Amino acid sequence: MTENNFYQIYESKIYKSKLDNEVCQQSKKFIESFKNKFTEHKWDCPLKTSHNLTNNILNIVELKQLKFNILSHIDNYMFQTKKFFDGYIYNSWINIYEKNYYQEFHNHQSEIYKSISGVVYLTEKNSNIIFDTNHAKNFIPEFSDIIIFEDDMFHRVRSNEEELRISLAFNYRKCMPWHGLTETNKEKTND
Repeated sequence: MTENNFYQIYESKIYKSKLDNEVCQQSKKFIESFKNKFTEHKWDCPLKTSHNLTNNILNIVELKQLKFNILSHIDNYMFQTKKFFDGYIYNSWINIYEKNYYQEFHNHQSEIYKSISGVVYLTEKNSNIIFDTNHAKNFIPEFSDIIIFEDDMFHRVRSNEEELRISLAFNYRKCMPWHGLTETNKEKTND
């Protein structure tokens, strides 16, 4: 059983764990087979992304097992934070960082809805991900790591010193909070 770790920054919690190694190996192999089709996308930084191909890369059949593995960790995140939401992964994308590529401070917040955000690492050596702008929490991710956090958490990626860094980012849209069984429903389940 993989250990799940929580890290606190103010009121927010960051969840870090490991995905199934074999599923990540298969996913990496598939992604590498078409990574040359990704376009360079510039926000305020250089990186290549799958945004030009699809808005939800996890809906590709070849990544189905990875998607299910991620969803199980989202469930575990909600269980450990004791905040449950029906929802779905509404967007996901691959980021390819070549040497000296980086990502500026940003968050995944929407004006319309709240999300649980996360990132999966599909390379052995990865540049650091840093959370928060004032009281930084720094992670050096390893292959098959998953990090989950609330959508308003600012984070960035340090300049990549390796030849290639592959990560998959996602947002799980919170549709409806779940507060457990009401007393009336509890009685019905005991029949």
